[in-house]
Amino acid sequence: MSIDRTQVAALAALARLRFDGEELERITQEMNRVLGHVEHLKGLEVEDVPHEDDPLEGEGDATRGSGAESPDALKLGLGAIAPESQEGFFVVPPLPGVHAEEGQ
Repeated sequence: MSIDRTQVAALAALARLRFDGEELERITQEMNRVLGHVEHLKGLEVEDVPHEDDPLEGEGDATRGSGAESPDALKLGLGAIAPESQEGFFVVPPLPGVHAEEGQ
């Protein structure tokens, strides 16, 4: 599969990007390299490659020894990974020079 300059120009217009002639040619070549790589990956034989549900399963935390599981931060509550949270959102300090409104 390949893509030509006209198709790249149409995609650029959809993305609201503007390329001059030289940039359009370069982007077309880069996109064709990516598409060529995808075609190559599609052609690989992967029938004999064992499937792993979780590639990190059983590795554990190197600092605690093999087999030790570290807690998944996404399964913990927001308060466990954020210094401060309010109504399900992270609370961050205001930017320098910006004063937080009282009562928030």
